[in-house]
Amino acid sequence: MVGGPQNLYNLLSQFSADSYCILTSYEAIRRGNASGTWLAGEYFFSDHAGPIEKLPVSQPSALRRTPFNWAYQWLGRLARKMPYPAAYFLRATLTALYLLLTIVRMVRIGIRIVRQRGIRRILGISDVGPALIATYLISRCTGVPYALYLFDIYLGNNLLPMNELLAKMFEPRMLKMASVVIVTNERTERFYRKRYGDTFKCAVVHNSVFPRGYESRRTPYNPSEPYTILFTGQVYWAQERSVMNLVRTMDELRDLRVQLDLYVPNASETLKLAIGARSNIRLTAATQSEMPAIQCSATLLFLPLSWHTKSLDVIATASPGKLADYLASGRPILIHAPPYTYVNQYAKENGFALVVDEENIEKLKDGIKKLLFDLEYSRQLIENAKRTFYKNHDATINAQKLAKILE
Repeated sequence: MVGGPQNLYNLLSQFSADSYCILTSYEAIRRGNASGTWLAGEYFFSDHAGPIEKLPVSQPSALRRTPFNWAYQWLGRLARKMPYPAAYFLRATLTALYLLLTIVRMVRIGIRIVRQRGIRRILGISDVGPALIATYLISRCTGVPYALYLFDIYLGNNLLPMNELLAKMFEPRMLKMASVVIVTNERTERFYRKRYGDTFKCAVVHNSVFPRGYESRRTPYNPSEPYTILFTGQVYWAQERSVMNLVRTMDELRDLRVQLDLYVPNASETLKLAIGARSNIRLTAATQSEMPAIQCSATLLFLPLSWHTKSLDVIATASPGKLADYLASGRPILIHAPPYTYVNQYAKENGFALVVDEENIEKLKDGIKKLLFDLEYSRQLIENAKRTFYKNHDATINAQKLAKILE
């Protein structure tokens, strides 16, 4: 998968099979259209009764759902047929109930795993709440210390009301009682220091990929028509507005043979409608294993974060998982994000990307043309990007760093 899950996969793939096990959701893995191989560690699932073979995710028969899963889905279908006020109330109630029962089930299974497998440390991975809260509660019930790994901030994210309530209740005590809180960049560390002071221990592990997937595919940067602007990853509220700006910019680039390729799994209807019948924009998808070749063959790579979102703190502190891929690709990077974001600051400090920090179609168009035609400038960005990658984003090095943090 893309983003945080792929980063975590890269790191854990360097751990021995008997050094960890995983408690997660099988339904979430399948719904996310994951592909590739399972990690070597033992898997347990909060939404599956009993053990499961590491079968390909495309085989749905591998999942035996609990009675509550079936009831939740049946009531969800019922809600879609009801008038708005009743449907909204039923969905809100179901979501809150599902969240609480998921936490209860994760805690119950987690306690059993800790005791049966002799677990000495619990690592809670950031989500909308259940995994983090379950980590805290399992630790309190078993006395086993825990660490937290936050790919985004928790309290202050764009959460549903019940998730937001639980975040307000649990985040302060979770961070203070954790043996260490791992974040993906220094801006997030400063954010939490400002919120909670020095009441917790923090460590930075940058998002990571393996260089070997890119080193054999990099080619000298000599762009020629037809040019390709590439975006790979999910498009949700944190990127959508910025991606829409690029879609509109493509109308201003018709004097060039340039195409925008959006590799977006599970693209929203909003994005599909915005693209419409534009012949110079292609909406597609590919597996993560194909991404190095795709990224290395593009003309330039696009990294968006949006303006005027519901969670400015997430945008300000975000370190998109795809940034590590982009840095390793040997292609120039175009960042389109608000001026207060970490990615803008990181890019300017290390000189690895052209930054357009205004919602201005003309400036976005000028930035694209500069990367296409100012080859000396673009090649310098590429060299700076590779240097930044090897300094902070090599998965082999960062897996060793994570292991040392968790000792």
